[in-house]
Order: sequence, then C-alpha cells, then structure tokens
Amino acid sequence: MYISFRVGIPLVFKSSFDKANRTSSKSFRGPGMIEGLKILEKAKIAYDIPIVTDVHESNQCEAVGRVADIIQIPAFLCRQTDLLVEAAKTGKIVHIKKGQFCAPSVMTNSAEKVRLAGNPNVMVCERGTMFGYNDLIVDPRNLEWMREANCPIVADITHSLQQPAGKKLDGGGVASGGLRELIPCIARTAVAVGVDGIFMEVHDDPLNAPVDGPTQWPLRHLEELLEELVAIARVSKGKQRFNIDLTPFRE
Repeated sequence: MYISFRVGIPLVFKSSFDKANRTSSKSFRGPGMIEGLKILEKAKIAYDIPIVTDVHESNQCEAVGRVADIIQIPAFLCRQTDLLVEAAKTGKIVHIKKGQFCAPSVMTNSAEKVRLAGNPNVMVCERGTMFGYNDLIVDPRNLEWMREANCPIVADITHSLQQPAGKKLDGGGVASGGLRELIPCIARTAVAVGVDGIFMEVHDDPLNAPVDGPTQWPLRHLEELLEELVAIARVSKGKQRFNIDLTPFRE
C-alpha cells in the first residue's frame, strides 16, 4: 500500500477465499467463503483500499458483491454465461481473465455478456495462452486485439508465467511451476504496449508461499519494479485508453 502511494499508482488488493481450481486436491485452498470474506472486509476497512476476489459459482456472487469492489472471473470460467450474469447483477466491476485456451476475440463476447446483463463496468485480463504441455506464452498482440472488447485491459504478469502442473512434489503429485525471473520482462512489455492496469502476485517470502510460489514477485523488489514500469508508461507510445476510477464502486 505504501509502495503504491510512493510510486503514484492506485492499488487494489486481491486475495482468494477459495482456490477452487488448484492442480492437486491436496493443495492449500483457503479459509472458505464465509471466513474469507470476513478477512477481506477487515482488510478493506483497516487500510481503506478496494478489494478484488474471485468467484467460482453463481451463488457466490451476491455475498461477494457485498464486500468486493471488483469481482473476478477465473480464466477457466471466462465463458460461463450464468456466472458472468450473476456477477454483473451485483453492479460491481467485473474483471474477466482470458482463458488459457481462448483467442483474444473470446473476451469481446464475455464482456458483452456482462454489459447485456445491465452492467457496463467490466475489465478483461490477459494471463497467457497454453503453449503445449506445462507452459504458457504471452502474445503481446493479444493486448491490442482485446481492445475490441471496448473496456480496460489488464495484464496478469505473474500467472502468465506459470508452468501448469509442471512441478513434481516430494512424495508424489504435481503443482504449478513458474518462471519468476521473467516477470520484469513481461511487465515491461505489457506497459509499453499500453495496458490500463497490471495484476501481480507479491509475497515477502515466495519460496514459502502457500500458493503459486514460483510466480510470486518478492516484496523487497516491488518498488524498484513499479518505478521502472511507471517510467516506461510515461515515455511509451502505448497509452492507457481508459481511466479505471474505483471511487463510484466503493461502499
């Protein structure tokens, strides 16, 4: 929070009450919706920051909408019409992650589902495309093509470097691996193209993070990276086209 203030960019805090699409059933999922929303609400009030969290089922949207400023649709569920419509009905901003299996044109239809449900407040997010087995690739062209959705474009610069089910665990099983060292590369590219926001996972001890450790960016290096991205945005020909103003959506 203090880092974002110093570098002059708005912060939206994201955390999940349930990681329902983990690679293994033995993986950490979270505290569940009831307890998780209590924690998120405490953070929202204590630090006076907007909150984004994801939903996996239509019946979660109403309760989540009472706490979150932004409701996130996970990549695997980006085409689920009923989920998109219920999220839209909350009136909150709906942030849709592009499926790893989807062309960028799919996001135009997903965003339109939200608007047709009566909610113009929608954003779409690039988070990589499946490239064979156990790997993702970020195609910068998608950041331009997704503009056809006529809404703010966000780049997920950490999940897009996952290697799904690419890490073998001691005692058997698999988990997602990742390429943390490429986070600055992907971030610089996205900002130079002209995205409206970035999504990134940050942790003070990535090696011991309970979720997505291989693609968590170390907190101690965050300010340096953000300062570089702000500098790139100032000189790049890639310009933001939407001003993401969260003020009207705060409780």
